[in-house]
Amino acid sequence: MSRKAIIAGVVFLLGASLAGATTLVKMNFGDLARDADAIVVGTVTDVQGAWGSDRNFIHSTVTVRVERSLRGNQDDQIVLSTPGGVVNGVGQKAAGMAEFEIGERVLVFLAAGEDGTPKVLGYTQGKSRVIVDGQGRERLVGGSADGMTVHGASLKIKNGHEQNIPLRPAN
Repeated sequence: MSRKAIIAGVVFLLGASLAGATTLVKMNFGDLARDADAIVVGTVTDVQGAWGSDRNFIHSTVTVRVERSLRGNQDDQIVLSTPGGVVNGVGQKAAGMAEFEIGERVLVFLAAGEDGTPKVLGYTQGKSRVIVDGQGRERLVGGSADGMTVHGASLKIKNGHEQNIPLRPAN
């Protein structure tokens, strides 16, 4: 068997095992707002990829300079962890996981991971990019807050049920 065939097989098996490990539960804005430990708007200042302890998976440590806290966090920055990233030119993506770029402004819904480190709640649903539209409004792109303004999202989070945040139906 050729070396390329062996490498392709290992990559396929690794991808198949990782793909089976992720289940994406649909969360709307109300779900995220209700379940988040912290909700912040800020700028990504650093992204560092690192191999996991078993060297089978890359995760990234993301530092966000907090511009404003909509819930929870009172620190000037948050350091969160997310699956996927780049280490020494080797990249790995995790399906459905939020990705970050240095300099990107974001609104993120955060929850404590098993080890207590903040993670993005709802995977890609819990991260929106913040852009400034033609009228000078901060608008959210992507995630469950897609299309909202930061001001509108802030009011819904602050006022909760009074603003009729759509919540997931009870099972």
